[in-house]
Amino acid sequence: MYLMKKKKNKKDFKIKKRVFFSLLAGLMIFLSYQNIIAIEETKAPNEASGTIRNVEQNVEKDSKTSFFDKFKKQNNDEEKLNKKAQKEQIKLQKQQEKEQKRLEKEKKKLRVQEIKLPEVQEGKPKTPFHLMSVMTIDDCVDYALSHNPNLAVSKERIKAAQSTINQARANYAPRLTGRVSYNHSDTKSSSFHTDSNSGGFNVGISEMIWDFGRTTARINMAKYDVESSQYDYDYDVLNIVYDVKINYYRVLSALARLDIYEQNVRIQNLNYERTSAMFDEGLKSKIDVVNAQVNLTDAKIQLVEAQNELQVALINLKNSMFYEGDTPFIVQNTENFGFLKVDYRKKVEGLNTIKPSGSGFKKNEDGMIMLTSGIEHNDIIQNFEFTPFAISKKEAVEQALELRPDLKSNRMLAKVQEESLKAIKRQYAPELSADLTWGYNRSENNNYQSPLQLGVSMGLGSINPYGIHYQIKEGESYLDIALHNINIAKTDIFWQVQTNYVNMRQLERKIPLMNMKVKATLENFELADGRYSVGLNNYVELQDALTNYNNSQLNFVEAVFNYNVARETLLKSMGVK
Repeated sequence: MYLMKKKKNKKDFKIKKRVFFSLLAGLMIFLSYQNIIAIEETKAPNEASGTIRNVEQNVEKDSKTSFFDKFKKQNNDEEKLNKKAQKEQIKLQKQQEKEQKRLEKEKKKLRVQEIKLPEVQEGKPKTPFHLMSVMTIDDCVDYALSHNPNLAVSKERIKAAQSTINQARANYAPRLTGRVSYNHSDTKSSSFHTDSNSGGFNVGISEMIWDFGRTTARINMAKYDVESSQYDYDYDVLNIVYDVKINYYRVLSALARLDIYEQNVRIQNLNYERTSAMFDEGLKSKIDVVNAQVNLTDAKIQLVEAQNELQVALINLKNSMFYEGDTPFIVQNTENFGFLKVDYRKKVEGLNTIKPSGSGFKKNEDGMIMLTSGIEHNDIIQNFEFTPFAISKKEAVEQALELRPDLKSNRMLAKVQEESLKAIKRQYAPELSADLTWGYNRSENNNYQSPLQLGVSMGLGSINPYGIHYQIKEGESYLDIALHNINIAKTDIFWQVQTNYVNMRQLERKIPLMNMKVKATLENFELADGRYSVGLNNYVELQDALTNYNNSQLNFVEAVFNYNVARETLLKSMGVK
């Protein structure tokens, strides 16, 4: 009984043990499942964010890739457009060069054409003066340099000199020979008579290999002669620029003088009207009226002469420019010649007429009839500016010795004579040459010959030692002459520049003093005019004061003109264009 009960308890314990372990295993499985779910839940957002991040990276990568592709494509398009534009530009440039060559060929065929002269201007120009173009002094110089036929002649001299270089070089070129022959032989004797015919030809080529510097000296002669011609061209340009500028200043001077004489006519006219009115009131005598009328007539005569002076100056300017246009042009103030007023076009337009004042005279606040009330507004020195030339005497001389084209030309001519003397002396040297000839001769019996000959030879030509000796003496004399010419030119330039420099500086000091004189004579004339109006002086004193004022203005204009001429003369002597 006890044993059976013990077995039963043992069996129950095993069952309980199994249930416990089953429950424990189930609990563990349940907890593991919960952990798995939690891990999955935490892992899912991370995977989602990673997926989004990958998508964004891919989008960004795609956007970057598309941006670079677009940029690269745009650069390629720009490069293609640039290459296309360059090709079109090169094509256009080639077409222009081709057209220029064609024009040059046509120009060579046409040679030199006769110049077409402009129409002769009579009376008023057809074009109104306010529509005419203004030509500055530089414009006139440029026009002259492009139209002056003397420069064309100098250019042709340069081309002719350049041709002599190739002529001298041609001595190194091969020489060709050719000959065709026919021979008939008729021999008679007492025992026989023969008659034969033959013909053939031969050609050859020969070339001078070396003549020990004789040809080289002639080539150098031609080169130095070309350089001399080019310096002669530069000297011609220097003279043309100088002539145009001087004539331009003459026009400006004539316009300034015309302004003075027109002002004098207005003053004399007002003075005549005033003296006549004072005579009617019994304040002046008849002789004063007559003198006023005589002075008015003289003023008009001077105005006519000034108008003629301006016309001649304009003609000389156009002549120095080789002006071919039919339309007149208007000049302009320069740096140191600023006398032109705003209405100077009207002065040029009315060259052939003398207009009366028509304004009458007016009384001032004190009731006096004054002539000087409006003169100051027409004064020649008003708004005139003057700038001295900033250069020292030493600098001017050094620049002249460096730039003067005529001095350079003389130096090149001396080198020409040196090379000429070398060529003469080298006539004693032998000549090394090569020859190649080939011929073909055939007789009537079909016998023929075809010789080919090649040879090199060295020898002297026909030499006259006595003649060469005196040729050398002549060459040495010409070389000494060329060297003396260099010294003469240097000495002339050295003292010429200094003389021109001193003349220019003297006028620079003179102009301010003459400016003061113009102001003083104007003040004197104003005082004389006031005294005459109140009867404190006579007509002669008034006229003397007016004459002094006009002369001081004219002398001032002449001094400014002479200064500009002296300045341009100095620049020309320095070799400055």
